[in-house]
Amino acid sequence: MLRTRRTAVAALAGGLLTAGACAPARTTPPIRVAAPRIGTPTVSPPPAEADGLSRFDSWPKACDLLTAADVRAVLPQITKITQTPREQQIKVTNLGDGEGDDRDAPDTSCETRFWVAGTEKKRHAEPDLIRVEDVAVGDTDTVKDNYETLAGSRPRIPGGLGALECVRDVTDYYCRTSRVAFSVGTGPSLYIDRFVGQPKKVEARTYWVGTVLPEFVRSIAAKLPRGRPG
Repeated sequence: MLRTRRTAVAALAGGLLTAGACAPARTTPPIRVAAPRIGTPTVSPPPAEADGLSRFDSWPKACDLLTAADVRAVLPQITKITQTPREQQIKVTNLGDGEGDDRDAPDTSCETRFWVAGTEKKRHAEPDLIRVEDVAVGDTDTVKDNYETLAGSRPRIPGGLGALECVRDVTDYYCRTSRVAFSVGTGPSLYIDRFVGQPKKVEARTYWVGTVLPEFVRSIAAKLPRGRPG
């Protein structure tokens, strides 16, 4: 059996933990959070090949999993938004058979940057970030195997946020449906300084990671056939 592994996972997690504490002055008004767009699945995972994985150039485009319209549905006060697709280098290894090789997976990572309530016009304004990545696409057993490697012993999030399973690792959510595993994460800082409904004793970034990001996970999960628990 084959496994996929994102080569940048460790570096990304480290960057989030060690990011500088300096942040620009924040002057945004409280931002409203709405429900994501939930409909019938619209993304059909490509067929798996003999090794259990789908062809890397056929994996779902990450910017299609979470579109600008999907982000605006959750944060209707967005005034400017950009999306940048990126290629991932995926390491494929045969268990017990060498170090494996890196393969290109085009457009399987997407960085969405956005401004809210006119903040892009302010002198020191910075966009906030949502990062979506395909983690594994293939047959049910291969996707589950890859997901469990990343999820480890972290407790599963009750209900799976619309997917079969989800876990949280600091500021990243790793989730799987029957044939697609994906991640949703964010940057090391947040320009928004308050959300409508945010408890007074909870910081904006804590609320963003714990309450708002899961809405984007639900939006993505709704586009994918959920399948049955493996």
